[in-house]
Amino acid sequence: MKNTAITILAAGFLVLIVSLALLYSIIYFFPTLMEEYYNPVFRSNSFKTDWLFYVHPFVLSWALSWFWDRCKGLFSGSVLLRAAEVALAYAAVAMVPVLWLTFSALDISGLMVLTWLAYAIVQSFFAALVFAKLNP
Repeated sequence: MKNTAITILAAGFLVLIVSLALLYSIIYFFPTLMEEYYNPVFRSNSFKTDWLFYVHPFVLSWALSWFWDRCKGLFSGSVLLRAAEVALAYAAVAMVPVLWLTFSALDISGLMVLTWLAYAIVQSFFAALVFAKLNP
């Protein structure tokens, strides 16, 4: 249990750092995409819920840790390959269906949906890297 908690926290911190780096990269490289967040469909003042952004990497790491513990035998190859397989499985099973619904229900661009998908793949890849290294 202690090892699992340490692994989840390590993955969570790494995913948080990667998430912040991706956020600022997207703001820098795609400023017009970021303007889309001024759409009324999004909260105009999210100060009450900003903490959810910072907790998300730990929730994701906990969920992926559970998945990893049950399915790690299905993934073979190097650490990088195993992490990539987990990230793509997560994207296919969890992200594509929810993003499909999001795109169909909200007034957002396809580019925004694709960046969210890429964001999720990168996040899950780094979490899976930690799991593959610390809990092979």
